[in-house]
Amino acid sequence: MAGVRPAPDYEVAIVGAGPAGAWAVKHLPPDTAALLLDAEDRLAADGQAKLCGGMLTEQAQRLLPELPLEVRAEPFTTRIEYHDLDNRIFGRMPVGYANCHRKKLDHWLLETALAETRARIEYRPRTRLLDAREEDGQVRLALDGAEATARCLLDCSGWRAAGRRAAGAPPAPHLNAVQAACKLERPYPYYISIFRSAVTPFFGWFIPKSGEEGAVGAAFPPDVRGSGAELLAPFLEHLQVAGLALTPVSFRGCRLSHPRYSRELWLGAGCVLACGEAAGLVSPSSGDGISYALASGKAAAEALRHPPQHLLRAYRQALRPELAELRRNMVKARLLARPGWRRVAAALLLLTQPAKFRRLSL
Repeated sequence: MAGVRPAPDYEVAIVGAGPAGAWAVKHLPPDTAALLLDAEDRLAADGQAKLCGGMLTEQAQRLLPELPLEVRAEPFTTRIEYHDLDNRIFGRMPVGYANCHRKKLDHWLLETALAETRARIEYRPRTRLLDAREEDGQVRLALDGAEATARCLLDCSGWRAAGRRAAGAPPAPHLNAVQAACKLERPYPYYISIFRSAVTPFFGWFIPKSGEEGAVGAAFPPDVRGSGAELLAPFLEHLQVAGLALTPVSFRGCRLSHPRYSRELWLGAGCVLACGEAAGLVSPSSGDGISYALASGKAAAEALRHPPQHLLRAYRQALRPELAELRRNMVKARLLARPGWRRVAAALLLLTQPAKFRRLSL
């Protein structure tokens, strides 16, 4: 019949099969026809892991079932060392993080989601979203060598923010993260955060992944240039002086979304919802994106139960606790970037929680 709009190919298209996309798949309404795209293949043995320290916050752990042994990295839980090189303050304190292998985590999350979802999923790995535009209440997708239509689009594509960019929204501010895989001559059982404001407004990190391997990384402003070895040299040199015997094996880099204010977040518009890092949902104080990815993927999937005109409102409402926490972390990040505020925070910690914050001499 003339004037009748054809039905879309799918009810929802999900771009990105990382933690946000996987948890969206897991929580889709029953019998939803869904297309899942990913530029990589999270289920392939030769797939590349996301550059990530692989630390799971307490919030992320609450959103997950118990991790299988093969996903856990050792030490799985431990204390964290605080190395403030500006103020020469060093300490060790408890932390609620859990340690994992990021590539294995992504594989397990997607495998679990595909096995447990009650939706009808078509998974297309190694397929990119080239363009997306809304027409007559649908989203028309241009893919690698194909086209498709969907009632709505969930952008779970990480810092690439493919759906967000296609919608014409500006990307979230970012830093450039660099990480080195290192061999350890002897085990070092603690996580380390390293603050040096002349080098980075963020921090550097060391995370052991076994008794023989660890990751050293940091994040830098976009205008800072240099090789991975050059950028990480101040942190590697400090760790050597601090007693870690490590040898960098390989270097990798990628963007890290770094929102400073709530206005820099973008949760979506019309038939498009942005989840996880695509929305800018990354803590600028800790770098945690996994907990926000899981929470937003689930919230976006559950928002699909609402009429299209209420989609974004339902999604935003479901994310209120995470958005409130993220706003607090934005304030915390602005304070941590200043040596004077870090000095005050360390003094308060020593005064109020002397049993938890143990001073170290380095």
